[in-house]
Amino acid sequence: MPSQESSSLSILLLDPRRHRSHRYLQSIGETPGIALIGSARDLTEAYNLTEHEHPDLVLIAEEVTRLGNFPMYAAMLAALEVDCILIAAGLRPASGPYTSITDVDVDRAGGLGPYLGTRFGLRRQPVQPCPRAHISDGWKTVVIGASTGGVEALIQVLSAYPKSCPPTLIVQHISGTYLPGLAQRLDRHCSAQVRPAAASDSLEPGLVLMAPGNDRHLSIVPPGRRCRLVPGAPVSGHRPSVDALFHSAATLGPAAVGVLLTGMGRDGAEGLAAIRRAGGWTIGQDEASSTVYGMPRAAFEMGAVAQQLPISRIGPALLSAAAQSTERSRHG
Repeated sequence: MPSQESSSLSILLLDPRRHRSHRYLQSIGETPGIALIGSARDLTEAYNLTEHEHPDLVLIAEEVTRLGNFPMYAAMLAALEVDCILIAAGLRPASGPYTSITDVDVDRAGGLGPYLGTRFGLRRQPVQPCPRAHISDGWKTVVIGASTGGVEALIQVLSAYPKSCPPTLIVQHISGTYLPGLAQRLDRHCSAQVRPAAASDSLEPGLVLMAPGNDRHLSIVPPGRRCRLVPGAPVSGHRPSVDALFHSAATLGPAAVGVLLTGMGRDGAEGLAAIRRAGGWTIGQDEASSTVYGMPRAAFEMGAVAQQLPISRIGPALLSAAAQSTERSRHG
């Protein structure tokens, strides 16, 4: 556990109730100094995340401790020297050997994030975006990630683009054999030009670049005037990887807009969180309009999504967010 006046705290949230956990996750995601490694709905998921990620702290809904297999999880926490705090839904803390707080304590502090920040003395660290991040002719740079169901989602998003659109880079999980054909199809639905990226392409208004093939990652070269194709192992299980692209976009600070669309798994969730921490704007597709609510769910549950929208509204929203005069902290 970090000592008082620590600068960072890695956290896992274990809470089976979706509505409450979303409220907690939003608060944690907005609090500097806290790194959310994941959100678990059951003990099996929590066990796996704890074993692989080794958080500093696990926040546990009180009702989970009444499950028959909780003692096994508690034993693992003790063996790994991972601390835990129980969150009681009522007015009184839970009884027992564990530190316990209540929803009242959380609300009184202004949310779970501020409560933890105060309790553990986390120092507020200012965001350090690249001061010379390139903003191209009034547009910020847009990065988009998609997987299962992404083709139709991308058609809807790009159909909203004007001819002089923000510089845009896309990673769509698809066989490299089919990527050129997909780029041509998207190009027919978009007023701007859509094509596979080439090494050292310039990022320009009116140009949408897609990660080509399956042997290299697409990334942005700071301060954001061109892209590059980088050989390397798969990231988050994929090559090209949404996370690889998004992490490179985070170097642009507030000059980046990240969008995570429908898809299976969690590729892009960590990268979207990095963009948000760096001051960029982030958008996630909602569950109702997603073919598979996997990647956007993972991002939303870790507090990486600033704006969750149906696919029909994402195109106009990202154009608004990418306008140079648009403030990062408030969009539609």
